[in-house]
Amino acid sequence: MFNTKISLYTIMILLSLISNIIVVILSYKKFNISRDEIIGALVYENVGIIVGAKMLTFLQSYSSYVKFDFFSLGLSSYGGVIGAIVCLIIFALQFRKSFKDILFIFMPSIPLMYALGKVGCFLVGCCYGIEYNGLGHIVYRYSLAAPNGVNLFPIQILETFLFMLIFIYMIYNIIKNEFSFKTLGISFVLCGIVKFFLDFLRASHIGIFLSLNQIISIVFIVAGIIIIKKQKNKWKVYSKM
Repeated sequence: MFNTKISLYTIMILLSLISNIIVVILSYKKFNISRDEIIGALVYENVGIIVGAKMLTFLQSYSSYVKFDFFSLGLSSYGGVIGAIVCLIIFALQFRKSFKDILFIFMPSIPLMYALGKVGCFLVGCCYGIEYNGLGHIVYRYSLAAPNGVNLFPIQILETFLFMLIFIYMIYNIIKNEFSFKTLGISFVLCGIVKFFLDFLRASHIGIFLSLNQIISIVFIVAGIIIIKKQKNKWKVYSKM
C-alpha cells in the first residue's frame, strides 16, 4: 500500500497491545482486584498473547520453516487469544483470583486488539482478500506479502469494522455495569461467526474446505452458546468507586 521502510505492521501490533493495557487499566476498578494484581495479570496476558500467536503460526505452517525461529514467526490472532486465556487461567490459579473477574476485565479489549492488528495487515498487505473488482476493492503497489497490481477484496478493513462493533458492544456493557456471562457468551459467538464467514473471503482459503481458523471459530461459537445456556442469573460487576 505504501512505499516505506518503517514496519507499519509492528507499529499497529504495538498499538493494539497498548490499547489493551489502557482498556484494562480503565475498567479493572469495577472488579475485585488490586492495582498490583492487574499489573501482574497484564504481564501474564501479554506473554501469552505473543507466545500463543507465534506458536499457532508455527503449527499452522511448520512445513514451510527450515527451523524454528521464534522472532521471525508471524502472529496468529487465535493463537494470541488462546495463549492469553491460558496464561490468565494460570495467573488466577496461582494467585487465587476469581477467573470470572479476570475474564470480565480482559476479554472486552480482545476485539479491539484484533481490529487494530488488522489495520496493520491492511497496511502491509498480509492476510489479503480474494480477487475482487467491485466497489471498495484495493490495489497494492509495494507490498511484499500481497500480489501487486491486482484488485483485491478489502477483507482486513471489513474485519476491523466488524470487530470494532463487537468491542463497542462489550465496552458499552462494562460502562453500564451490565457485563455478564451472557454478554461474554454473545461476544464469543459474534467473534466466531465473523471470523468463520470472513475467512471464505481470504485468498489463503481458496482450495480449502475448512481452515484451522474456521475450526477454532466453531469451537468459540459452541463455547459461547454453552456460556449463554448456562447463564441463569445475571452476574453484574460491582464498582468499588
